[in-house]
Amino acid sequence: MKNKYNFAALFALVLAAALVLNTSVRAQAPPGSLWYNGDFNYVNGLANERNTSIPQAAVYDDFEVTAALGWHVTAVFSDNLFNVGGFNVTGADWEIRTGVSEGKAGTLVDSGTTSLPIVSLTGRGHELQEYMVEVTGLNVFLPMLPAGEHYWLNVTPVGGGYGYSWNSDTSGANCVGTPCGNDQNAFFNSTYFGAYFTSTANEGQPYDYSNGVIGAVVPEPATVALVTCGVGALLIAFRRRRGIGKKRRVSGKILTL
Repeated sequence: MKNKYNFAALFALVLAAALVLNTSVRAQAPPGSLWYNGDFNYVNGLANERNTSIPQAAVYDDFEVTAALGWHVTAVFSDNLFNVGGFNVTGADWEIRTGVSEGKAGTLVDSGTTSLPIVSLTGRGHELQEYMVEVTGLNVFLPMLPAGEHYWLNVTPVGGGYGYSWNSDTSGANCVGTPCGNDQNAFFNSTYFGAYFTSTANEGQPYDYSNGVIGAVVPEPATVALVTCGVGALLIAFRRRRGIGKKRRVSGKILTL
C-alpha cells in the first residue's frame, strides 16, 4: 500500500509541474449555483475517478445549506483535470452525505449514476485541461442542518478504462455560498489507494476542491405571501386601468354623438 501512496504523491508532483496559469479565464460558477467552492488555484489536484487507469477514487468536500427552509437541488458538479487525449467520460457518480469524519462514511443522503453528464471545458489548465462534469435532472431536497453540521458532496467522472482525472484544488476564488474554499475540510475515499474516508491532508493534499451545487432556495411563507399579494395588487390595478379606459371611450362616444 505504501507504493500506491507514493504513486499518488508522484501524480501530485507531476500535476504541479504541468500547470501553467491562464489569466484570461473568467469565473466559472454556473447560473443558479447555491454553493461553489471556487476556481482552480493551479496548485494541485487529487484523484477523482472510476473505471480509468485507477479503478476508484473519490473526493468529498463540505458545504452548508444556509436557507432556513432548505434547498431544492437540481444539479451537482465537480471540476476535474484530465490528461489531454487520455480520458473519455462515459458517465458520472454522485453522492451527498452527512456526518463524514475520519474513517467514517457518515450517512448517505442521496446518490446516483448517470451515463449522460454534461462535460464542458472551463478554460483553465494547460497541459492538463480542466473540465466541469455536471449531473443534471436531480430533484433533491436538503434541509438546513443544525449549527456545526455539514453536507459532503462528491461528483466522480467515470471513464472508459483508461486515462486519469484529478479533482481541482481551490483557494476560494469566485466562490459562492458557505464554506467558500477556505476550511480545508475534505475527505478522500479510494479502494485502490487504501484510503477510507480519510482527511485529504493525510494524502498530502490539505486543500479544498472545486465542486458545486445548483438549485433554488425554498422560499419562506412570508416571502411567498408577499409575492402573491404583489401580483394580486398588480392585477387589480391593471383591471382598474382597463375599466377606466373603457369608461372614457364610452363617454367620448356619447359626447361625439
